[in-house]
Amino acid sequence: MPILCALVGATGVGKTNLSLALAQEFHAEIISMDSRQIYRGFCIGTAQPTEGELKKVKHHLVDFLSPTENFSVGEFIRNVKELLAKNPTTPYILVGGTGMYLQALTEGIAEIPQVSSEVRETAEKFLQENGILALYEKVKEIDSESAMKILPQDKQRLLRAYEVTLQTGRKFSEVRKERCGGIGKIPTFWLNRSREILYKRIDERVQKMVELGWKNEVENLVATVPENAPAWQSLGYREWVECLRGKISEAEVIACVQQGTRHYAKRQLTWFRHQTESSEINLDAGFENCFATICDSFNSICAGN
Repeated sequence: MPILCALVGATGVGKTNLSLALAQEFHAEIISMDSRQIYRGFCIGTAQPTEGELKKVKHHLVDFLSPTENFSVGEFIRNVKELLAKNPTTPYILVGGTGMYLQALTEGIAEIPQVSSEVRETAEKFLQENGILALYEKVKEIDSESAMKILPQDKQRLLRAYEVTLQTGRKFSEVRKERCGGIGKIPTFWLNRSREILYKRIDERVQKMVELGWKNEVENLVATVPENAPAWQSLGYREWVECLRGKISEAEVIACVQQGTRHYAKRQLTWFRHQTESSEINLDAGFENCFATICDSFNSICAGN
């Protein structure tokens, strides 16, 4: 299996440094499992790898897709399988916080039923008349498991969950569990920290993004990317647009993004705790200890094979 292992964890936990070190140790390339780092130009706010990091280790599925295009779980699987087929001897490490990507790749993807135009119109009408927060609450009411894994501002996925339930009379989360076509189990390490330290790191990271020029990045994107492009759903970008229009202050943007990121991290933690079969690695123990633990574990797995 060319995929050596998967490193998963909440946003801001510290996946990047550890993944770079492991990739260099095992002469591997990195496949990103981040649903927001895929879009070209949306770099700072999604914490895409820096130029220096890309020079250290080759990355795949980052900064490659037009901001106006959608990218499904099925397309993620297709891209990964094509990459593995073209490079059967290249070792890879999967890295990211989108647990659904890992689950779909290993266990297979659900065959989601076709949704009729009438159902789609009903869902769209509900959104238009009530707004996206009401749609999120509706999905939460009918399918709390799905709602837990979707950002409140992710219009596309919220509509999908609502549409499938309307079409089938079943929860979207139940339909998704009927899967086919996975590549099988991959050794997975869940990187975790104490909640207090994780939240502190998140707050500091948002501040760092601002210092790196996140506001200027958004200002440039506004001039070239349509407002309805899927890439704008990435956390923080619409808030900066509102700031540029004078509707909210920079301080309000920062506070909003910090809070939204902490809430997102909490949902990720719930996912990895209950949905992912993995070995938990507590990064509070220190980088060197965690690096050595994963290396020893991986070497044991290889020896066992």
